[in-house]
This record gives sequence, structure tokens and C-alpha cells, in this order.
Amino acid sequence: MHLRSITIVAVFLCLTALGSARAGMNMDMKMGGKQIMLPMTEVSGVRAMAHIKDIKAAMAKMGMTATHHFMVMFTDLKSGEQLTDGMAAVKITNPAGKTSRPVMLMAMRGIFGSDITMNKPGIYKLSVGTRLNDGQKRVFHFSYTVR
Repeated sequence: MHLRSITIVAVFLCLTALGSARAGMNMDMKMGGKQIMLPMTEVSGVRAMAHIKDIKAAMAKMGMTATHHFMVMFTDLKSGEQLTDGMAAVKITNPAGKTSRPVMLMAMRGIFGSDITMNKPGIYKLSVGTRLNDGQKRVFHFSYTVR
């Protein structure tokens, strides 16, 4: 009977932790659209996991020009800990080869993000420059195709 109680408590704790993790990652901001996970990339012992969400329709209703929400999470590969402090910005190179000024990514619940504009079809290159908890500068590269 004691083992059964421990098992029930363990299952409850796992489900509670899973629910909390999902609540912390819920950053859809009620904007609709499909969220796309970009391939992960690693630089100097840190893994970056990025997502892009199409928010063009919702933003247009509010008179705004942003078309996508870009968010990225950083993890220290050695410790497995999420890196939640520091600074991050993204530069976007459009299909014509023009690179934007840096767009600051705001940290919210350990995930850095911002609304961005990618309004022409083609391949966009996103370069994310960071200075995280450890003070080291890194640049992570992603690409995304707008159809």
C-alpha cells in the first residue's frame, strides 16, 4: 500500500510540473496563427531553440505592421540550465539581402522575444546576438522561408 501511495504522489507531481512548464511556455498571446520551431543551433556551449509565429492578421486588425512573433530560449549545455538573464537582439536579412537594424528581444519568463516584420516571400536569415548570464558574446543563426 505504501508503494502505491508513493506512485500516486509521484504521478501527481509529474503532471503538476508538466502543467506548470506548459503554462510558462504559453506565449501565443492569443494572436492565432501557427507556431513553427526552427532547427536548434549551438554556439560555445549554449543551445538556442527558436520559434516563429505568424501574427500578421491579428496585428493588421490593430493597425500594426509586424507579421511574425520571434522567440528564442537559451540552454547551457553543460548544466542543462536555462539561461534567462542577459541581452539578446536579432538582425533580419530579407530575401533581397538587406539587413535590418538590431531588434531588441525582451525577456519574458526566460524566453527572449519580439514582434518582427517579414512581409515579402522568400528566405529570411535571422542572426541573434547575445550576451547572456556568463557575459560571453555569441551569435546564433537561423533561417525562415515566408511563402
